[in-house]
Amino acid sequence: MKKIASFVFVIFACIMANAQNNNIQRIDSLTHLFMEQTVGKPLIQLSTEEVLNMTEARFNELVSLMGTIVPFKYDQTVKTQIGYMKNPNSSFLYKACNRKNLYFRVFEEVLDKKKMPDEIKYLSIVESLLSTNATSWCGATGLWQFMPATGRMMDLAIDADLDERKDIYKSTEKACDYLLSMFNTYHDWLLALAAYNGGPGNVNKAIRNSGGKRTFWEIRQYLPKETQNYIPKFLATAFLMTFSPPVDENTNTLQAHETLVPVYLCCPVDMKYVCALVNVSESEQLEWNSVYKNGFIPDNIENKKVVLPYKKAMQLAEWQDSVYLISSNAFNPADYIKYETVLTYHTVTRGQTIASIANLYNVSAANLKKWNNLRSGKVKSGKKLRVFKTREVILPITQKSGTGFFYYITDYESQTVSDICGRFKELDMDKTCLLNAIQSPQTPIGKGKLIKIYITTN
Repeated sequence: MKKIASFVFVIFACIMANAQNNNIQRIDSLTHLFMEQTVGKPLIQLSTEEVLNMTEARFNELVSLMGTIVPFKYDQTVKTQIGYMKNPNSSFLYKACNRKNLYFRVFEEVLDKKKMPDEIKYLSIVESLLSTNATSWCGATGLWQFMPATGRMMDLAIDADLDERKDIYKSTEKACDYLLSMFNTYHDWLLALAAYNGGPGNVNKAIRNSGGKRTFWEIRQYLPKETQNYIPKFLATAFLMTFSPPVDENTNTLQAHETLVPVYLCCPVDMKYVCALVNVSESEQLEWNSVYKNGFIPDNIENKKVVLPYKKAMQLAEWQDSVYLISSNAFNPADYIKYETVLTYHTVTRGQTIASIANLYNVSAANLKKWNNLRSGKVKSGKKLRVFKTREVILPITQKSGTGFFYYITDYESQTVSDICGRFKELDMDKTCLLNAIQSPQTPIGKGKLIKIYITTN
């Protein structure tokens, strides 16, 4: 599987290099066929009954088939974890199986490059159930659950625009680097995993308290309770995903046969244009590209990548010029609306209060009192009050591209052409409806739809 993953990524690099030479369809068909034929399958498919009635000898025999250097052990705690996961009411492994083929090829590529055990990929199931948006109660985030301080220590950017703990590629690289440094310290993969969970300080303390023992099972009782259970949970997960993964008839067929690949862009772009162009839902985009906090790829980063399943990535690689075209000629209503503050005066009449006057002008009572240096909600009849009103000003629309239309991505399900264009006299609602096959200006369009907004020629 490691060599397969490497081959797939080499192929994709060739695709990117030849994208302008009309070789995309030929390479795409060959590569995708190769990928479909090499989707990982269990070495042996064990039934739940076989798993729950397994002997230690059978467990060790199966582990030997894995060819792993991770020291598996059929400890009672591992057996208990296997029982939990095979319980009919447990959804733990089902959630992971629905995502594994998308993410595991990414993990396998990195693990192979760093010469690490392939089984480490299962750690992300324990950490996050293969969700880039997973966040723990203490702030650990992403597939590999980096805390903010650890993430920054590992050179993951966390700022107003980016959270690279959610970057599928970079977070995997950094998680593997951290684990590899722990292995080089302890020379034992289970201790490296224990340090990943509980910190090297707790592992060092447990080693001292055990009298210098150097394996997880020997120092286990001296580790924090969470870490004591963490290793058995990892071993149970790795074993079951190898020999008895759940079969879910509702597993997404796209995710069952594709892997995630990056497409590198040269310019900043709003992700909503990418989604509309390659027909990706907002929830999918947020899962694969939530590294961009505001849904926008900023200009001040070097690698402006969009991560998509293979076929969608191929489309974007071929159509990325269209993304830039749409983005550069997009209609943003906020660009043509400004707000200005206007001072007006109100003469208080009998029976009026600060609250009723504030309601009349749609301002807050607190602001009304502040503007007039008042402490009470009562005010005398005949008194003049200052009121600052915010007024909307519609600016004239000009179009620099000369195409006669703008691109627009709808924001919500019930949005209509009237909602989008109604405030702007320069926009032609009837032509927009006609040329986008929309029944009327009041017809709901649906969320995330790409339409053209036409400018009136009158």
